[in-house]
Amino acid sequence: MVDSSLLLPPLLSGIVLGSLYALMAMGLTLIYSTIRVLNFAHGAFFMAGAYIVWWLNTPSSVLYGTLLPTSGLALPLAVAVIPAVLTIFVVGMGTQQAMIRPLVKKANPLITTLVATLALATILESIATLIFGGGRLQFASEIATGVIRYGGLVITYAELVQLVVAVIVLVALQLFLKRSRYGIGMRAVAQDLDAANLCGINTENVYMLAFGLGAALAAVAGFLLTNIVFISPDVGWTPLTIAFIVVVFGGIGSVSGTLLASYIIAIVQQYVTLFLDASWGLSFAFLLMIAVLMVRPRGLFGFKEV
Repeated sequence: MVDSSLLLPPLLSGIVLGSLYALMAMGLTLIYSTIRVLNFAHGAFFMAGAYIVWWLNTPSSVLYGTLLPTSGLALPLAVAVIPAVLTIFVVGMGTQQAMIRPLVKKANPLITTLVATLALATILESIATLIFGGGRLQFASEIATGVIRYGGLVITYAELVQLVVAVIVLVALQLFLKRSRYGIGMRAVAQDLDAANLCGINTENVYMLAFGLGAALAAVAGFLLTNIVFISPDVGWTPLTIAFIVVVFGGIGSVSGTLLASYIIAIVQQYVTLFLDASWGLSFAFLLMIAVLMVRPRGLFGFKEV
């Protein structure tokens, strides 16, 4: 019989991890539901956001004698993340205008934009390798240090900060979508493009903003996740894979499905790690996705037109 005290820590870790998965996957959902584009550069935005925070946060003294670049500003993480997210937000909007906008007007837009974003991801990874090298880098400072103990439960302050920041961002996103002018416009475009056009909604601005917000969410997730591991040019591929699993599992384009799927997959992965091995986590995520698709081909809450 399994000790019940062993079952609570994975649940708690799964909730924290699920919030981070939701950040990453929500960006994909926002972009697809609005523009009908599967953004394979999402992991590259994740990586780029993390590198920018690292560049702004790391003091020159830490890199003395190396060829790695640093801003020399040594900004606190809470400050460094702001320009990083804003930068990726602008890059995302620029990507939509310069690359996605022309391609969606061509034949087979879903395939052409998928290939184009995959190419962009490869290019951004090469740029990161050129600037920062191919090795793994670590933040000079952690989000938070220390642990909280309550009975048999242990949660680090870093995990607590991750959870709080992720939840605040997700709640803010929901409020934006439901109450702001542009958020309502995004929902209108996602539900019925023709009706949105008839209502006078500037769909091009909505598309640009949706892509920028999606990229910014990836940058936030990149900072939160890589602060407790390492940064490398290819660090975004695994989060991208998990984000796609989450989106397909929950239903492509469904916000509620994405949120629910994020927590289900993260919690299952934590229990798989407990009883089997960490290497099985991604495999079980794929198995969950396949099982759901066999019963519901569009995912839990997928759009009928998908």
